Amino acid sequence: MLSHALSFLRGPAPITDRAGLVDFVESRAAFLVQKSIMDYARARSGPFFTSLLKEEPFRQAVAVSRWTLYPVGLTLVGEMLDAFVRAGGADPVRSAQGVAQVAAEAMDRHTHAQELEPATWAAARAEMVETLERLSGRAPKPVKDMPLAYWERVFANMPIHENRREGDSEVVRNHLRSNLCAMHAELEKRVSPERLAALVVAPAPVDA
Repeated sequence: MLSHALSFLRGPAPITDRAGLVDFVESRAAFLVQKSIMDYARARSGPFFTSLLKEEPFRQAVAVSRWTLYPVGLTLVGEMLDAFVRAGGADPVRSAQGVAQVAAEAMDRHTHAQELEPATWAAARAEMVETLERLSGRAPKPVKDMPLAYWERVFANMPIHENRREGDSEVVRNHLRSNLCAMHAELEKRVSPERLAALVVAPAPVDA
């Protein structure tokens, strides 16, 4: 217990190696998606949220939503990484390719989600990699604006019937923006752009 308390007081550990970077990308993408889903479901269901969590159809819908949107979460976190690395002077092409590989490593830890068909999972992975690699062709966006290209897809995949979602899109969009900005602030505390660039462009480890 004391070690956990001291760890909390020290704050998040620095990102010092490739595995730690992939851990960051994997966990923050999952958090970004999961929090968007659960915060929205809680807001829409109000006092019935706890009861809703016990219903198997809803739990299944959440699982499908989470894994459908996980590649989107990886794309957003990856775009944030690319902007961070390029702020340190990294080459745009090497940065984009490296970030795409890191995101692919994070996604490959899950092989494929059981709630989705393998072909669907593979197609989502390919789209994510292609999207991140294309980042080299334009200047990085401000972090707060990165979700603007993706929030509609996130909103469309919320585990709430579309007839009950009218007028709520701004809530989802703003949650994505604020959470991604918070992750960027965390990243600044854990690693420098120069160190992150070295981790991003390093070749992926080969399994023995």
